[in-house]
Amino acid sequence: MDTDTENDPAYRGRYAPSPTGRLHLGNLRTALLAWLHARLANGRFILRIDDLDTPRNKPGAIGQIISDLRWLGIDWDEGPDIGGDHGPYLQSERTGLYDAWFKRLTDRRRVFPCICSRKDVRRAQSAPNLGQTEPVYPGTCRPPANPPPVAGPMEQPVSWRFLTRGLKITSRDELSEPATQSLDRTVGDFVVRRRDGLYAYQFATVVDDGLMGVTDIVRGDDLIGSMPRQLALFDALGFTRPRFLHVSLMRDRHGRRMAKRDGSDSLEEWKRRDGSPERLLGELAFSAGLVGAVSPTNCRELLRGLTMPRFRENLLRTRDPAGTGTES
Repeated sequence: MDTDTENDPAYRGRYAPSPTGRLHLGNLRTALLAWLHARLANGRFILRIDDLDTPRNKPGAIGQIISDLRWLGIDWDEGPDIGGDHGPYLQSERTGLYDAWFKRLTDRRRVFPCICSRKDVRRAQSAPNLGQTEPVYPGTCRPPANPPPVAGPMEQPVSWRFLTRGLKITSRDELSEPATQSLDRTVGDFVVRRRDGLYAYQFATVVDDGLMGVTDIVRGDDLIGSMPRQLALFDALGFTRPRFLHVSLMRDRHGRRMAKRDGSDSLEEWKRRDGSPERLLGELAFSAGLVGAVSPTNCRELLRGLTMPRFRENLLRTRDPAGTGTES
């Protein structure tokens, strides 16, 4: 088992929720695991708010996220409420940075404008490949092998896609063996800037993690499919690749993946049942396989009872083999 991160003061981890609603228990468990991993490494822990998708943000959600995490006992070394050397820590305040790094991609001809809608892409692919969860871009607007520079403004709104022609990426999750895939065939040219002008999650999170010096990312294992695209962007922008550790997701009482949109097992509901943070931490730690029985605890007590090898071994035992989870 890889223990490179054990007692690593250069470690920089993060938790980056989106303010699209109240955190549910699965979000809180992911935050707890990311915090534990950083503290076990004797590293720094960052709270970043991924609020770039402004149409989906909920009023007051940022303050509530901060309050809920502190209620649980999670702290951070840099964040929107306390600042730090790598801010701002709200994505909505970082658009100038995204503009500058997007220009690097356009200058290097790594992106191209595309007029295709999602519906166009879905229609172009009659039958997805086995295990494929989203249609592969068919290359409708892809430029020739040596494209000329884009001149002047577009005549109509366009999205911008990252060119994956001939691109193979070897990715490795810390709990899995390395895997190599051809992005051209498995993903296709993917969107980095949307038609409405907003930067896509894949691009913004890579720029943020790169500029913030993030070395380790702990998140839900539904996002394991994003890793090859993000690694391609880390490489294209000249950032050092972080290590990724994808953790299994909590499921609600009906066995479904937890989601903010259906209010599944929210912290608000837990508090209404007179639940304490110590009781909830005991439940979360047990569900992640970190302790053998449910017992009230706090973050510091939980941390004292763990080592990095034990932490990873327990996560590996509870990992969802289907690779389905969430981070938000």
